[in-house]
Amino acid sequence: MRTLGAGASAAPFGDSPSDPALAGVPGGRDLAEALTSRADGCVLVRGNSGSGKSLLLASARNMLSTRADRVHATVDAALLDSGPLVLDGAHALPDAELVALRRLVQRGNRTVVVATEPRPHRTPLCDLVTGMQARGPVIDLRPLTPSEVDERARRRGIALAPDLTRSLHESTAGVLASIDAGLDAAESSDCDENAIHAAVASHLHDALRHLDTDMLAALSLCAFGFGMDSTDLATVLQLTPEAGLDLTDRVRASAFVPRANTAAPAVRPLVGAALGVTRLRELQAGVLTARLDAGTLDAQAALMLAEAGLEDRRLAQFLCTCAESENPVRAAELLAAAVRAGADADCVALRRSEASALAGDLDTAEALTDSMIDRAAALEPVELASAVRISAGIAAYRGAVERSADLYEWLGPERVGADAAIAATVLLAAGRPESAAGHLAAGRQGPPTSGAAGVALLAEGLSQSIADSGALAMNSLTRAMSLLNTSAHARLLPDSATAVTALLCLHSGELAHADSVLRRALESDPPASIARTRHLVLSAWTAMIGGDLIAAASIVDALPTDSPLHAREALFVHGLRVGLARRNGDVGALQREWSVAQPVVAGYSVDLFSLLPLGELWLAAVRVGDVPRIAHLIAQAQELLSRLGEPALWGAALHWYGVQAAILGDNPAQLLPHARALAAAAAVSAYSAGLAAAGRVWLRVLREEADASEVESAARELERIGLPWDGARLAGEAALRVSDTRGATTLLQVARSLRDTTAPQPTGESAAPDASGGTLTEREADVAGLLLLGLTHREIGARLYIAPKTVEHHVARIRRRLGANSRSELLSMLRALGYGGAESSAS
Repeated sequence: MRTLGAGASAAPFGDSPSDPALAGVPGGRDLAEALTSRADGCVLVRGNSGSGKSLLLASARNMLSTRADRVHATVDAALLDSGPLVLDGAHALPDAELVALRRLVQRGNRTVVVATEPRPHRTPLCDLVTGMQARGPVIDLRPLTPSEVDERARRRGIALAPDLTRSLHESTAGVLASIDAGLDAAESSDCDENAIHAAVASHLHDALRHLDTDMLAALSLCAFGFGMDSTDLATVLQLTPEAGLDLTDRVRASAFVPRANTAAPAVRPLVGAALGVTRLRELQAGVLTARLDAGTLDAQAALMLAEAGLEDRRLAQFLCTCAESENPVRAAELLAAAVRAGADADCVALRRSEASALAGDLDTAEALTDSMIDRAAALEPVELASAVRISAGIAAYRGAVERSADLYEWLGPERVGADAAIAATVLLAAGRPESAAGHLAAGRQGPPTSGAAGVALLAEGLSQSIADSGALAMNSLTRAMSLLNTSAHARLLPDSATAVTALLCLHSGELAHADSVLRRALESDPPASIARTRHLVLSAWTAMIGGDLIAAASIVDALPTDSPLHAREALFVHGLRVGLARRNGDVGALQREWSVAQPVVAGYSVDLFSLLPLGELWLAAVRVGDVPRIAHLIAQAQELLSRLGEPALWGAALHWYGVQAAILGDNPAQLLPHARALAAAAAVSAYSAGLAAAGRVWLRVLREEADASEVESAARELERIGLPWDGARLAGEAALRVSDTRGATTLLQVARSLRDTTAPQPTGESAAPDASGGTLTEREADVAGLLLLGLTHREIGARLYIAPKTVEHHVARIRRRLGANSRSELLSMLRALGYGGAESSAS
């Protein structure tokens, strides 16, 4: 026995080239082979209604008529004569006739070809199938593929565009009869898409009119996604279990359900119209009742009932209950469905806004919380405090911590309740320490859950960090992370404890600690959560500060793109991109990324947690000569630090950026206030002390007063506190300014050693091209790549830790080797040879 069709043995299309009616029909060639291989064989053709059974049997009848006087079409006729039997629709025969047909097959003295729809629960038909399988192949017909649809159209002389072929296949789900209806319309309408789909709909509508009421009801449930459970059907339609099984088999074998329990897309609107809304709702309510009574209702089925338009309080309550144990994305979906199913929108608004915000849908969340705050007088105090917390969190993610602080000051200490610590965290981040203290003084209310203890420690840790108690702050923040990560219910906070801890580490030069904290969080963050993107961005920042530019760029490039970044993460990403371009010496990329960042820069509200990207953008502005665009934000940042009492742990990074900005702008006078601030902070922060020492040395370098030993010491100290790239740059810059040749050589070696610890050696596609079989040396290739990026000889020297004069010699040699007569000709030739790509070995 052979079984053909859905597997690989069915020919893909064009099974019977001599018969255009079979073009694209799976099984045509298999039928021909079976009938020509022996004179008394049996072939069973099995498939859903409209799958092409009758076409295959017509072909079989034509083939057999060439070698027999008579081809019988009924069992009774075959019993009276010895000729071949070709019988269509065996599933419609009465049991007695099926028994007689099986006996006829068992005799084995004639060719018998039978077509049937599947009926797995009808015993006489199953016995016939078993008997026929013993004497020949079974050809199982399956839906056509897009390729087979195209072949069938071409054999009829119809040229369908690929998109139209796909559209026809999708709407019909590959059912042959529906496809032929569409092709008939294509032939008469010059392939008009609307006419084709109208013809398919008309064909299905005509077929639906011939269904009995039970089958139409069952099909409607399948079309709306409720599957084909015979127990459900028997309960809803008040059938016996046997009748329920038979109905299930009939619907599954219809032309409307070409794949297991899945109706063709074009069927849904038609069956809904055929039944009418009232009857459809009765059936859906029946399914709901049956599954609730049996305890088999699940979240997906409930969601489909709501999406199908059923309004029922039981359904709404079930969806709300399901949402309690789901992730934020799923919970938001279920709660929205609950509202459509009849849940009180005001009653679920708080839960829905929280889930939507945690899932990253800030627009929906904000609309819901705004509506709640608008009716604040009607809310319970706990509800109002929660609505403010969510709204404040949304504002923070949108880069508007000032608005978050305004919300909490409007709420006030007397109404903040158990969220006093969250309010204090927001107010401190916005630079309002007195208001933060007032909210904390209100005291904690509510049970001491892990979540409540976690946010209290978060506020305490932030307060300690602002008071320059670094060790205490890190202890409190680490405990806050532990408690909040184990809390039973996720809540939207203005920032995660992980992010605040990582930021404090980055501001303190504790890169390894930041990396460890972020890695642990990313291992458990839900894939679609709003916190995960935050942690990924900070992970990229950690890599960039540590000098691993390739890893940082990889993380940024791999960020989710299915929705735009919220303003806070967008600011960090813009800071990363300009920071990477600056470190790679790519002036063109720096200018592009600076321009792209402007909409976010223009609308951002400065807070304590945004100082790092502001610093990178500040340096970018200096480099491209566009400081006025960001000067107001830098002034706001300095004012914020002043209101917080110049916290050493948080202010050091911004002042170091100020030092860098003065150096980049070749303005030593602007360096002094930042150097003084770092010196003042040195007593309470080893990180600040290292930066202060480096700032003093850098100032001496600019004045050409520094010696090699103190520069090396400062550079090594920068490496120790987590800034190896900055240390390499200091040593490289100093090497270009010291007059002592031996000292310059030493500093260049220091710079290279610091760069080597952070920059992976280029391999494969990232290496500079070996043009013309090694036309340029490796060092010349480095110089060529940077030359094409628009860097000056001095900048190239600083980048490669060689003297500008040496760069000049390299450029001269390159011109001679390539035979370039001018600088522009040299640049053109280098580009033609493949140098100056986005990733050069020099970068």
